[in-house]
Amino acid sequence: MNKKDFKKYMQQGLGRCILVLQSSENIEKYKEIVLWGCLHNLSYDTQCEGTRASYIYELTTYFNDEDYFLLPCIEAFEKIPRRSDWLFSHFTELLRRFAENGNKRAELALKQKYDYLLYVLLNKRRFCSYDFERDNFERICITLSSLGGTDTLLKIAADMGMLFKKNPHYSGSDFDWFCSSMDDGIGKKGLHNLLKREAKKSENVACFYDNYLKAIEETKNIVRSPIEILCAEDIKNEVDITGALKPSSRVRFSRRANEDEKVKLAQEVIAEQNLDKKAEMLSTFAFLDENFPLSHETIIEYSKSSHERLREVSFDVLTGCQSHEVREYALKLLATGKYKAQAIQMLLCNYTSADKALFLSELGKIKVNYNNESDWHSVGSKILNVCDQGIKLSKEFFVYIYETTLCSCCREYAVRALAKHRWLTRDIIEECRYDSNYDISEYINRYYPINN
Repeated sequence: MNKKDFKKYMQQGLGRCILVLQSSENIEKYKEIVLWGCLHNLSYDTQCEGTRASYIYELTTYFNDEDYFLLPCIEAFEKIPRRSDWLFSHFTELLRRFAENGNKRAELALKQKYDYLLYVLLNKRRFCSYDFERDNFERICITLSSLGGTDTLLKIAADMGMLFKKNPHYSGSDFDWFCSSMDDGIGKKGLHNLLKREAKKSENVACFYDNYLKAIEETKNIVRSPIEILCAEDIKNEVDITGALKPSSRVRFSRRANEDEKVKLAQEVIAEQNLDKKAEMLSTFAFLDENFPLSHETIIEYSKSSHERLREVSFDVLTGCQSHEVREYALKLLATGKYKAQAIQMLLCNYTSADKALFLSELGKIKVNYNNESDWHSVGSKILNVCDQGIKLSKEFFVYIYETTLCSCCREYAVRALAKHRWLTRDIIEECRYDSNYDISEYINRYYPINN
């Protein structure tokens, strides 16, 4: 495998890279690329996927040169900008893996960052924006507690108690993730007994324990109000009054309104003369993959509008519409090369086997990168979604996602679809055992054990 391909597959998180390191006679040519991976957060969407730190750490182990990878990571971790929260998560997880393997430098780097962030929070007096330091401190608390056992847990509890006393801006509810994860190792009963016992010896632990109990109780007492079902008139009134829909209103109407109300709102959209309001009301039909309940030709005309918002929303709506008109429009767009990602999604909703060659040709032209400039992620998601609408796609579509996507969540759905139709090859199965997405490797090892 050449270095360019190795980097591409590493960014995707494919187990293929690990298999190469296991079998190649000359792995040194990949060493610098793996270091690059150590210094970057490779996840496409960290909030959904988590970091790929464990995957990257696994790659480093094949070179028997821990310092080559670790020392630059520590240096970058020490200098990391305060707003780089996902990169901070990546480094924290990566250093944890080194520390778990007995590396004291990695553990020391984590503890020093912990001390620094605690100092920042103890002395913080301005709270005018998102509190990155608080979130990063919580991440590192969870990491260190997983490394150090009860002694580390009690130290963190004492330090947090000191924080709550010295800086009343903070309380247990600001660290509810840490509070909810504390009992992972010793269980709820064991945790309560430990904190209750230590609270008698330490005022700081006692303060933390009190805040911990309040945070847990607040979580239990959250009352979820019944979700109000909005009608077409509610949507129109909100747009008339405020000029825009709240995201929650758009979601509630799309998911809960009955077909009669959706038809009524569609009629209001067509009747509306103000293009800003028209686009805003129309956006309720872009949230889910479903047919616009009236003429698709009308939405096609809107997609040609000079009004940017109306044009964009119209294309979003059309990607969920099934009709001869939409299919013909999609083919015309593909022929001109305009709005290619939208045209592909529109055609997917109206797919026939006769389109296969055209589709595969167009998919092969899509550039995949982290900026998602070509909207490749929406195209991949649409391939996976149309199957739920009864549209039958061939093996090549799911292999395309597996081979190209940067999103490991989409890759997991593609792997499951391939498995469902018995299309998984032995090569893909073996790669998936080492995939960056733990759910993929767990699924494969469960249903395709090595002894088979």
